[in-house]
Amino acid sequence: MTNEEITKYIFLNNEDLRGDIAFVFGTWNAWRGSVEKAVELYQAGLVPKIIFSGGINKKTGITEGPAMAEEAVKLGVPRENILIEDGSTNTLENVLFSLTLMGKEIGLQNIHAIIGVVKNYHARRALMTLRRHVPMHVLLKAAAYTSDYYPFTKENWLQSDLGKEKVLEELRKIEVYLAKGDLAEL
Repeated sequence: MTNEEITKYIFLNNEDLRGDIAFVFGTWNAWRGSVEKAVELYQAGLVPKIIFSGGINKKTGITEGPAMAEEAVKLGVPRENILIEDGSTNTLENVLFSLTLMGKEIGLQNIHAIIGVVKNYHARRALMTLRRHVPMHVLLKAAAYTSDYYPFTKENWLQSDLGKEKVLEELRKIEVYLAKGDLAEL
């Protein structure tokens, strides 16, 4: 793949971010950006519910799902519009554990569009994981943001060692997890 092809493949972001639920993936170092993006979607009336997914973070000791949910409540999202998944430790578990909860609380048949709230370079793999595990009728969209911790964008990722490292790592992970059957191509 050329650098241009990699950029186009990895960095996803949808314009129309209306959906039935914002799906916030746990992330050990950038979850405040995730919460802010999800709350922005909620307050704009684009999603009526948010699910925060993330278990105990080994690096911080924080249980991500509940911590993110508390932050969203402080920012004005009513508790009754928040679901919390608190057992996952990776992207695949975020999806599997959250789908169980969403099925119980909302009913997967009632979900027609999921808005994945993710760091910009993680959008493709997150949506591919969802695609593999959600019913095909569900539309998947990316609400990507640039993390303060990973401050590169699709326009400048090649200009930083961190950008190159994270983007190329995503490509490798996609290849491995696609071969394992954990992902489906979009």
